[in-house]
Amino acid sequence: MKEENNPFKKERKTEEWPAEVVERLSMQAERTGESLEKVQEAFIKHLLKEHSCDDWAAESEDLLIDWAESFIIMDRRSSVSGGGADTTTFVGTFVGVDAKSTDRRQNIVRRRIDMWKQNSNEALGSGQVGHYMKEGDTWVINTTNGVIDTNESVENIPSMGFKAGNDYICLLSRAGRPYPHKSIGRHYYFLGNETNEFVNNGNVALWRVDCTDDNRNHEVRVGVPCKIQVRMPTTELEAFKDILNTNMNFWDTVEYTNDFVDEGVKKYLNPFTYWTNEDFVDEMFVDLESLGEAYEANVRTFEGADGRQGKVGPIVFTKGIVNRMSPEGRESEYDESGRSYSLSLTSSKLQRVNGTGVGSDITVWVSGACNDLSHPFHFEEEDGEKWPYAERSPVLVCGRLAMSSRDGQMIPNIKAMGVFASARRSRRGQRGGNTGSEQFM
Repeated sequence: MKEENNPFKKERKTEEWPAEVVERLSMQAERTGESLEKVQEAFIKHLLKEHSCDDWAAESEDLLIDWAESFIIMDRRSSVSGGGADTTTFVGTFVGVDAKSTDRRQNIVRRRIDMWKQNSNEALGSGQVGHYMKEGDTWVINTTNGVIDTNESVENIPSMGFKAGNDYICLLSRAGRPYPHKSIGRHYYFLGNETNEFVNNGNVALWRVDCTDDNRNHEVRVGVPCKIQVRMPTTELEAFKDILNTNMNFWDTVEYTNDFVDEGVKKYLNPFTYWTNEDFVDEMFVDLESLGEAYEANVRTFEGADGRQGKVGPIVFTKGIVNRMSPEGRESEYDESGRSYSLSLTSSKLQRVNGTGVGSDITVWVSGACNDLSHPFHFEEEDGEKWPYAERSPVLVCGRLAMSSRDGQMIPNIKAMGVFASARRSRRGQRGGNTGSEQFM
């Protein structure tokens, strides 16, 4: 986005901090990726909280320097917003939830098994695996740095062990300690960027926020502006450069707020603007009547683990009027939750192109995870209360575009990651568990 078209850019403030204070706060900004202004704001809050100082300009220079030194040393364990070691503040909105959760360590386990089978002595000497052995009635782990007692009975499978041939082995950290061989994760999709890139440069991108183990099934407020604390990608592999990693306290650090932009441009964070403006989502927003063309232009082929060729459509944002929906869910063997949901979207342009026959609406498939973690059949009031919307309400959808056959024609459909409805735009449905059609009359 050109700088002159960036509505989020703030006027830079000039604060008459002592030079040595600015030097220290600049070091903190460089380390965390925050702007200097945000670090200064955090420092001012720190002074009030820790030193009851509400007018820093009245304090002596040497005292401010000492306070700044203490602030950045204390804050080495966390970002300005308290996210944890080596985190960076991102701003924007969550736009969806991945339907699937997968084991993040399955590939490394497979490699360690292969390594052990090829040469167990070399595998042990690498320091990357440990070998479970029986010593009396308990398991011990033989490693390149010695034996680790587990106090686990040989009557049970070792807690961190997995089979490699006839042996039980385990993963070892760089410090030589065993760690679990499974870590189940789910991606949450986030539209935004690092604070400075977002606010001052207007750079917006779609990211996958990787939440693992206890964090992978957490409710998220889709479309609500927020700040999050994440760890930047370090991989050189292009396919994984959009993945932001998280710490165990990730959800405790999420702050739903729009205070990272000035008052006059907060309106641009409304999803009906933010998700549809090409300056923010580039070519990802596609009108309903153009979804088929978007699929053909952006479909990607891949080779699966079984060697078979497959196709995957692009992630898109779209907008439409709900003309049917199934919020009560149906059994599904293809969804890990065992349930799936759906809604159908239409628009005047789509009906003008296809009439009222085949292709006059677009089916949006909603996974159990999307339903349980992001409330796709509700809108949110100003006070945070959720209310079901009724048919003929306009909604936004973020999801994976696909094609399927309907009455002999190939028709687009969307596997939703997130659905957003607005309190101002929606028709209110009924609450209280009624799923009958009368609620939409």
